[in-house]
Amino acid sequence: MFPQNQKHWIIRVQDGENFRNSKYPFWGLKRGSGGGIKTIVKKIKPGDILWFLTSKPYGGNFIGMSEYTCCYDREDEPLIPIHTYSNIDQCWTGEGLWDIQIHYKNLYVTHKQNIQAIIQCAGTILEYDTFKDKGLAPEKRDKDYS
Repeated sequence: MFPQNQKHWIIRVQDGENFRNSKYPFWGLKRGSGGGIKTIVKKIKPGDILWFLTSKPYGGNFIGMSEYTCCYDREDEPLIPIHTYSNIDQCWTGEGLWDIQIHYKNLYVTHKQNIQAIIQCAGTILEYDTFKDKGLAPEKRDKDYS
């Protein structure tokens, strides 16, 4: 059973290749317009569960889950990177500015379990909430949406 205050987050990892090739236990995200991604990442607390999801064109499968530890921003280390790594250091291909680096531990690789998800949202990082978590139990949901 998960602790009551532990949240689950879904993070898209495109085709998953850079995720699988990662040398160190972190995933990088682009900053987003106006730094919106960093604002969302600041809501994640140590111990929260991260689920890594490939995009729909690549199967829409959860390929890993882990426990969040911390986050670093490359822009916070402009002269000497202490906690952040380059794309080359992390064995990632592409020139993406994956500056927001989400660190984790206890990675479970789940791609062989073939856990598929259909998510109707274009967000890169999403907080997972059930209807029950939002206070919309089935009987209330039917009443609110009928």
